[in-house]
Amino acid sequence: MDASYVNAFVQGAQRVFASVCQETPTVGKIFVKTNPYTTSPVTVSVSIIGAFEGDVVYNMQEATGCAIVSRMMMGMPVPTLQDDMAKSALSELANIVSGNVATIFAGKEIVVDIKPPQLRFDATAADFPVAEKVAKIVCVPLVFADGSIFEVDVMIP
Repeated sequence: MDASYVNAFVQGAQRVFASVCQETPTVGKIFVKTNPYTTSPVTVSVSIIGAFEGDVVYNMQEATGCAIVSRMMMGMPVPTLQDDMAKSALSELANIVSGNVATIFAGKEIVVDIKPPQLRFDATAADFPVAEKVAKIVCVPLVFADGSIFEVDVMIP
């Protein structure tokens, strides 16, 4: 996988977090996940189509998701992600990040589009068939000041 592809996802996510959450998370140690693919309790996946095809999966603990959604809602307490507003906000965050990534690619004359995000709780490897088709899944942990982690798993064959 081309490192510039992974960098586009990092750059897109950091831009959105800086704008939406008023914090730019730092990049943790990037690593490769192997199959069978494992996820965190909360995932939002977005399929990418166009010049290349693949998926990006945003992984987090529920507490991390609640904190992010709370920041998106100007500090309103978000005790659970099971509420429709929280689900919608988290899905929209993935949509905004992925849209930013598509814009970054367009600036490099690589035309891609994104499909609507899929929010899952306690997902399994079977929920991500693309994971079995890629040679490696690059995981970029984005670390917030409070230590919480938002993982960006890039799956591009």
